[in-house]
Amino acid sequence: MPIKLFYNEMSPSCRAVLLTARALAVDLELEKVNIYAKEQIDENLIRLNPDHTIPTLVDNDVVIWDSHEIVSYLVEKYGEEDSLYPKESTQRALVDQKLNFDSDTLFPMINAIISSIVIENEKEISTDKISAITEAYKLLDAFLEDSTYLAGDCLTIADFCCVANVSTATIIIPISTEKYPNLSTWYRNFKNLEYYEETNGDGLNKLDALVELKLGRPRNKELCD
Repeated sequence: MPIKLFYNEMSPSCRAVLLTARALAVDLELEKVNIYAKEQIDENLIRLNPDHTIPTLVDNDVVIWDSHEIVSYLVEKYGEEDSLYPKESTQRALVDQKLNFDSDTLFPMINAIISSIVIENEKEISTDKISAITEAYKLLDAFLEDSTYLAGDCLTIADFCCVANVSTATIIIPISTEKYPNLSTWYRNFKNLEYYEETNGDGLNKLDALVELKLGRPRNKELCD
C-alpha cells in the first residue's frame, strides 16, 4: 500500500514532511485537507488521528502525527543511510536540540502570527510579534556561525523542519543579509535545492498570497530593516 499523507501545502509542518520525503526519494500519496474549511475534523481523519491534526502519515497499519515524529520515522525506516538523522548519540543530540528549538520557539511564533491574520482577521502585526521573529533570526544566525547547517556540516531533518517555519517568517519579515549573514546563506542554499520549490516554495507562495489577501494590502517587508 502507498504511504498516505494528510496535509495542506500551506502548513509549514506539512512542508517539512514533504522536504524530507523528497530528500529520501519516498513517494507519498497526498490527501489534501483544507484546514480553513475545518476538514481536519472529518470523521475519517479523526478515526485515524483523534487529535485531528495535520500532517498525519499512514503507512500500512502505522499512523503517525506530529511533523517531527513523521520525519524521524521516515528516515529511520526508509533512509539508505542515517545522515539526515544520525544514530551516533552526540550528533543525534545536536539534531534533537534544534528540533526542540523548532517546536518550542519557531513553530509557536509562526503559528500565532499566521493564525492571527488568517483566522482572526487581524490587520496589524504587533511589535511584540515582529520582535519575536527578529530574535529568532538572531539565534539562528548564531547557531550557524561555525557550521553549514543547524546541527553541523550535514543536512538533517532539523534543517527541513526549521526552514519550513523560517521561510514562513519571511512572509512577514525578510532575512536581512547584512544583519543575519549566516542565516541568509543557509536559506539561500536551501532555495537552490532542486526539490525546494515543489516541496516548500509552492505552498509558501500560496500562504503568502493568502496573507496579503487577508491583510487587504501589501505586507510591509521593511519592518526589520
